[in-house]
This record gives sequence, structure tokens and C-alpha cells, in this order.
Amino acid sequence: MYLRILKMGRRLLMNSYNTRKAVDKEPMDLSQIISNFFKALKKLWIIMVVAIVVCGFIGHHNYSSGYSPNYETKATFSITAAQYDGREDRSYTNNTQLASILSVSFNYLINNEVFYEVIKKDLNIDYMPSTITISAVPDTNILSIVTAGPNPQMNYKVAQSVMKNYGSVAEFVIGDTKLDVLEEPVVAEEPTNPYSPWKQTIIYAFIGLLIGIVPSIIYGFFVRTIRNREDVEKYLNVNFLGILPGVSLNQRKNKLKNCSILNKAVGFRYLEAMRSVNSRCEREFAKHNAKVILVTSTVKGEGKSTVALNLAYSLSQSQHTVMLIDGNLRTPTLHKMVDMETYDFQMDSFLKGELKSSGAIVNLKGTRVLMLAPTVPSKDPIKQLNSEAMGNFINNAKAKVDYVIIDAPPCSELSDAAVLAKHSDGVIYVVKEDCAKVNKIIDTIQEFSYTRIPILGCILNGSAGKLNITYGYNYGKHYGYGYRKGYGSKYYGKYGYNYYSGYGTYGDYDDEENPVPGGYGKVSEKEFGAKELSVSNKIYVRTTDHQKEKMAKKEGEKFEKYAEKMENISQNTDYVKKSEGNKRD
Repeated sequence: MYLRILKMGRRLLMNSYNTRKAVDKEPMDLSQIISNFFKALKKLWIIMVVAIVVCGFIGHHNYSSGYSPNYETKATFSITAAQYDGREDRSYTNNTQLASILSVSFNYLINNEVFYEVIKKDLNIDYMPSTITISAVPDTNILSIVTAGPNPQMNYKVAQSVMKNYGSVAEFVIGDTKLDVLEEPVVAEEPTNPYSPWKQTIIYAFIGLLIGIVPSIIYGFFVRTIRNREDVEKYLNVNFLGILPGVSLNQRKNKLKNCSILNKAVGFRYLEAMRSVNSRCEREFAKHNAKVILVTSTVKGEGKSTVALNLAYSLSQSQHTVMLIDGNLRTPTLHKMVDMETYDFQMDSFLKGELKSSGAIVNLKGTRVLMLAPTVPSKDPIKQLNSEAMGNFINNAKAKVDYVIIDAPPCSELSDAAVLAKHSDGVIYVVKEDCAKVNKIIDTIQEFSYTRIPILGCILNGSAGKLNITYGYNYGKHYGYGYRKGYGSKYYGKYGYNYYSGYGTYGDYDDEENPVPGGYGKVSEKEFGAKELSVSNKIYVRTTDHQKEKMAKKEGEKFEKYAEKMENISQNTDYVKKSEGNKRD
């Protein structure tokens, strides 16, 4: 036995090592890259949004902080040369040529420190507040002076000063000239560059978009995750136990704590998937003679606790007794996932004998499942999990029930799962679709192989194409499997083993006028068994008196309705026969 487990562990270790090398070397095709990119974009969209908002804010802030309004004041005048006086270098008769020369010369003569000093002295200021530009209108003797700056009043004053003092400059260049003002300068009211930060904000936001999709691009090219059955068989080299679809629960309309198969709202598809998984698990349990099953995953959030709980329920509905143990002593959560009150205790107290079984173990309502789920975190989880008392309790439970299911913490970050493995006969590994990286899963399985406990198989959880709860409700109500009359009859037949046992009535019609949406199964004396299976002197797996009274009452009501229906049919038949007899007469 141990030699076979050792060989299996070595083989798994070598397979994991070889698979890790193959994963690193194997190129990704374009379709997988694109698919990974969009899935990553769906996961990391918040990064992209943050990058867009931050970069857009930076662009808006930069524009606002650097924005300075610019006003322009314009003056237009015509220039006329003085009469010819014999000095060819000082006089011009062609006014068009004169304007052209002045437009070039004035820019050099006015925009210099000498003329600036003239203007500053004229305006009694210490700095030049505006820029001055002079241009000529083509083929005319018209010149334009434009003063630009952030202060419209100062622009106006500078334009006035230029027109006032131009003669002192022009006289030395072209001699006497006559200036006729065509357009007086005025104080500008609107800036030439209106405040408009949106263009720069959009540009920066686009840059943020490019930055935000970089992680998705990297994810698409370099990150591999498990997405389907083929990936499980290809990369992990473990037995595939089935796929469980994702279920979307509407908390506003249905006060649901978890995705339990006892809940009608999970939908027919999930129920059938869980039954298929349970069937394969039972075959693997029998094949490896495994009674203590450890359920774990790579990282948090992969749904291992939900799988462990539903596996216990499914085994219960297959006529097995189950002990469900919450092995996550750091952050116990299993007690929150059942729709009933549990005991408030710490595992330390239970293992030390300070607490009796009757004050810790509960029989989950309507099932053959016993649950040990502490509510208070342990002070030293490793010490408790590795204790002799834990081993003795599991062995005792193993002798009393058919299966022991241990919900262990994720094994990539903590060693708790590896410690619990020594108490187990096999491991069920839960992998959420497109969650943990393939290399991380392989490394975890490789580390887990050192425990020499066989990995019985992998369950792919949270498959794409999530179910809405209304699907389960409508299906149970209108297309459920009933308990009446046979598979093809008016009420779609009976799916379970017999009237109350097995999977029970899937589409239960308690009342023909007011049908009740399909229940998952009912409790009966046969389901719990006539023989009491005790885990301790205080805990028994048996039907309570309340359950017996409820079943008897329901049985009586159904019998009365059936008798009433048969009586009505009989009366109708007699009426038809009597009518036919009257017609013959």
C-alpha cells in the first residue's frame, strides 16, 4: 500500500516537473493570446480606468496650471513718404515699397532694447509687458501693429506708445514719413486662446488608456491559466472529475449564503453537474479505498469550501453518512455556509476535551451530514492540526461514518493543507477557471506530492456561462422532475429511488393548484437508515420526531387529495355512463 503511494508520488512529481518545463517552452497561439487578453481586460479593467482618470487629471492640471490668457490689440495705419528733397537714400515716392521696407525694418528697430526703453520710459514701467509685431498688407502702403500679452490694458497702452514714438525710429531709417491711422487700437475683451483644457485632457487620458492595457497585454502573452478540461489534462496530469458551472445569486431577491445544492435557486445545470462530479468521486474513492478526503485549492476564492459542502450533501443523497470538518482554523468560514445555527466554539477547546461532541458537532438539517465547524480562530492552527487528538478524532469518525470530508485551506500560501494530508486517504483539488496561474498550480501539486497522499482528481469550478438564479427557479417550477405517475406523465415522472429517498422529487408538486418549485430531495426514515450510526454518545444520524410527524402529516394530506381526486373521477365516470344510457333509451 505505502509502496504504491510512494511510486504514485514519485510519478506525479516527475510529471509535474516535466509539465512545468513543457509549459515554459510551449508557445501560445494567437487565439489564446487574444482570449487571455480580453479575460485579463475583464479582470483588470479597474487598472485601466484608474490610469485613464489619473492621466486625464494630470493633463487637466498641467493645462490649468500653465494656462495664461493672451490678448491682442491691433492698430492699422497708412504710411506716406515725404516729398522728394534730393536725398535718394532718405526719401521714397513709392509708398507701397515704403510700407514693405518699414514692415521689415520696424520689426528690427522696435523689438530691441533701445526702443523698449523708450516705451518703458513713456509708460513709466520697469518691464516690457507685451510683444510687438509689425506687418504690411501686400501691395499696399498699409501697416499693422499688433501688441500681444496677458494684460489687455497694457497691450493697448503699448500700441499707443509705439504709434506715438515711431517717428524717432523711422526718421533715422527712411526719413520723414506721414502716418495716417486707419484703425485705432482698442482694449481686447476676449483672449485669442480661450480656456479649453479638454483637448489636452483627452490626449493624456488616451495615454492613460495605453498604459492601462499594458498589464492585460502582458497577461495575454505570458500568463497561462486553466480554462477547460483539456488544460487540466494537458498541464496538470491529474484525473479530471468534472466541471461545475458558475452560479450568480441575486442576494436582494433571495437571502442566500452560498451555492448549495439544497438551494432550489442554483439551477438544474449546476445540480446535474454536481451529481456527475459526485458519481466520479465515488468511483475514485472506491478505487483507492479512500474514506478521508481532503478538499483544497491553490489560492483563495476558488470555491473549495462550496465544493466540499456540496460533495458532502451529494454523498448524503447517495445514501452515505458523512462527517464534514472545517480544517481552516485560521479563518473558519464553513459555519457561515449552512442555513442553520451552529455551536460557537474553538477547535482548541474541542480537541483538548474541554467541549463535548454534543456541543460542537451538528447534524445538518435534512441530510446525513455531521459537521464540525469551529467559529473562533485557533491561536496555534498548525499545532492543533498536527496534534494526536485531531488524528484520533478523524480515525474515530472514519470508523463511524462512510466518508470524512476535510475542507482545508489553500495550499500555496500555508502549510495547513500539507499537515492535514497526513490524516487523509486522498486529495480532491479544486481549480477555478481562469484564476490561478498554471505554473503556480503545478508547483503546489509538486509540493503536495511530498506528502505521499494521492491526488484523486481535479474539479474545475466556476466555469464560464454563469447561471442566473431565475433559471433554476423556473426550471424547478415548470420542468422539474415530479414524484407522480411515471417519467413521461403530466408531472414529468419521478427522478429519485422511491417516494421519499435518494435524490427525491426534483420538481415537487405538493398541490396541483399551487405547485411548489422543485425541491432537491426529502428526508425519510429510509434515508437516515433504521440503524443508528453514532459518532459519539450524544450525536446520532437519525430522523427526529419532528421530521417524522411532518412527513406523516404530509403523507396524509397527499393521500386525502389523491382519494378526493379518484372520487371525482369516479363520479364523472358514473355521470358519463348514465348520460350514455339515457341516450340509448
